[in-house]
Amino acid sequence: MNKIILASHGGMSAGVKDTIQMVLGDLPNLYAIATTRDETESVAEAARRLLDSFDASDNVYILTDVLGGSVNNDMMTLLGDYPDLVIICGMNLSLVLALALTNGPISSEELNGLIGQAREQIVNCTEMLRSAAQEEEEDIL
Repeated sequence: MNKIILASHGGMSAGVKDTIQMVLGDLPNLYAIATTRDETESVAEAARRLLDSFDASDNVYILTDVLGGSVNNDMMTLLGDYPDLVIICGMNLSLVLALALTNGPISSEELNGLIGQAREQIVNCTEMLRSAAQEEEEDIL
């Protein structure tokens, strides 16, 4: 089974999880952990606790929020003990939704495709509309 751990600073991971479950319903394989100001358990400890509870045959994908940030760095340290983890930085709803809808292992090629599709969802909509309006105006002339 695919397990997805969302790891972030503050409430981002819980918010993404909540939003995904609003769309897809309850997902028992989706988890949210975070580093907070008043934490009693570090994000790395929370991740280890989850990882140790998973079956050895599970495919685990950890999504983090900021490349080089403390959460991402903490998750990267887990690779020494859990070498089969897949850690992806740049969490967004599009990527989490795509992963949540995928059953079974995801090849590197497929994962790169999902990441590419998620990147395409980051768009300056104002500029896109202005450009389309300008093209339409030029077509009229």
